Amino acid sequence: MSVPMLLTPLEPQSPDDHMQNCAALVDGSSINYGTGNELEPSESRTACKPTLREFNVRLEAPLAADERLGLTGDVKALGEWQLSRSVALESLDELNWQATVPMQSCRQLEYRFFVYVEDLSGYKQIRRWETHFKPRTLGPCMELQCSQLDVFGITSDNSDLKPQVHRGWLNHEVILQLKFNGEKMFQVHDIETFDPQHVQLKIVPVEQTAGLHVEYTKQEYGRSQLEQQPTFGVPYTKNDIVIFHITLPLEKMMHQHFRLECYSMSNELLGSATLVSSDLSGSEGLLHLPIKSARDADETLARLRLPYVTVQPYRYSPLDFKNTFAHYWPKSWPNLDVGHRGNGKSYIANAPAERENTIASFLSAHEHHADMIELDVHLTADGVPVIYHDFGLRTAPPGKQISRPDQLEYVLIKDINYGLLKRLRIFSVIAGQVVEYPSHNAESRSEHRIFPTLVEVLEQLPKSLGIDVEIKWPQRRQGGGSEAEQTIDKNYFADKVLHQVIEKGCGRPIIFSSFDADMCTMLRFKQNIFPVMFLTQGETKKWQPFQDLRTRNFMAAVNNAQAFELAGTAPHAEDFLGENAPEMLQKAKDLGQIAVIWGDDCNSKERVQYFTRIGATATCYDRSDLFMPPGKQEAFFKSPALMAEFAAQCRI
Repeated sequence: MSVPMLLTPLEPQSPDDHMQNCAALVDGSSINYGTGNELEPSESRTACKPTLREFNVRLEAPLAADERLGLTGDVKALGEWQLSRSVALESLDELNWQATVPMQSCRQLEYRFFVYVEDLSGYKQIRRWETHFKPRTLGPCMELQCSQLDVFGITSDNSDLKPQVHRGWLNHEVILQLKFNGEKMFQVHDIETFDPQHVQLKIVPVEQTAGLHVEYTKQEYGRSQLEQQPTFGVPYTKNDIVIFHITLPLEKMMHQHFRLECYSMSNELLGSATLVSSDLSGSEGLLHLPIKSARDADETLARLRLPYVTVQPYRYSPLDFKNTFAHYWPKSWPNLDVGHRGNGKSYIANAPAERENTIASFLSAHEHHADMIELDVHLTADGVPVIYHDFGLRTAPPGKQISRPDQLEYVLIKDINYGLLKRLRIFSVIAGQVVEYPSHNAESRSEHRIFPTLVEVLEQLPKSLGIDVEIKWPQRRQGGGSEAEQTIDKNYFADKVLHQVIEKGCGRPIIFSSFDADMCTMLRFKQNIFPVMFLTQGETKKWQPFQDLRTRNFMAAVNNAQAFELAGTAPHAEDFLGENAPEMLQKAKDLGQIAVIWGDDCNSKERVQYFTRIGATATCYDRSDLFMPPGKQEAFFKSPALMAEFAAQCRI
């Protein structure tokens, strides 16, 4: 596989180059194709004659002024799925585009169309692309010139004639999100002059540049998609969730200025604040912005606490258009059974025989016909993704006798190198009593060792066992404070996990999840292979609510999933014990989303059957050995046909 690096894209073949090659065909030159589908001179023609393939595409709506249509496929003439070597189409009119490409006449090919913009450095940004599970196919053509007519986003697989098109992934651009997603955003000096309950917000780039694009989402059910800003900004009031989504070239990230403009509801400019991108530190943070009066620049109307997150491109090998499973969850699939932490929680009374989040626990769930298992991923101080639930652990020095909980030390995984983590003594407190468990190095049975690495799990579990990879990221609480300290950079964390899953996890059902909405956004826009779910604790009273309003209830999670094209949500089971539970789940399904329900309220045979009955996509619960639906004889993904489908994820 490729060495971790950012790759500079090659220049695609221009339309003029294509036409010169086409002219060589027309004037009768003797030409032959090499194995890479290139045109090469030859003394004699082969049976496979060169052909001009004409691709005609019709759009349902005109593109934006800076947008273009591209084409890529599985042959060299179409760029072999690579963005940098894709083919540019020419506009015939507002809705019709065309490209003529010389290629072999006798082979079947696969291809996709996509919409892109190009920045000043010549890098393409994928705005939208065709995400059908199977690419378009085109059979052999033995004529000198063959023509193909398609409709963007619609193939023969679209029985309902609805376009299947999604946003692209990052390549040489970055996303900056400015988030109005909390309860106390503004500190107002004079409510009569500036009322944050009745204001319209707009982000304006001080300097326009190619590849810079500002959108927003105001999250309401069924209307949360990213869209262009209104002329006088987005209406905002307390407890609204409004997120500005800014895409800009990577090289412009540290040299861009923005202005936050605040308008009254009668479209009068009240004031503004200046945001300099060089003030952004790391992947996320909090900006403190004074809003200055439009009438008097020396007057401060209010102060704004504005959270932000930046999403960088995936830093390792470039991804391509060949296939995507990011939105692949067929309606024909049954409700799936997901083993929580494997075969269930273990640092409790009456725990299962295998410790949670170990390979033994995952295999036990699989043995009892779980379709998938859920596991929790942290990053150690030296950048190793490891499997463990909590952010930290209780430990003690070697040889020290421990009899009371207050004798234990609590350390965070992110502060410990993996070599040391494997040597640490591990304790839990159960019903007030201290219990010690074998450390990683003290356990002779490798599959029972605590803290397996993500790579070990991906390599040792059967590919017919799906995996829900939960990324652990501490949340700030509504009442103040955080679940845990986190000093690792969020983009670095996401890339480390993604790299291992892309390199070692292909060929099996994998889905990402996280309680952190921004981590979900990162995982969505860094890659195009795996689905992403937004994991939420909802309206339960068991834990203190999180600060981010997107985490507070199921519909807020559904709206956020729609805004950033996530596969769906993983909501807490307690929210679905009322009479309106089927209706809630149906609302998610109506938006094409999945819902994987989790929590202690799932832990019985009756509850597993209940959540299946009300329409959950999957149910995540402890003890597959006790609560698996009666009569189930085999895990769903053991099907050879399904395994053949998922094998297409593999890039080698």
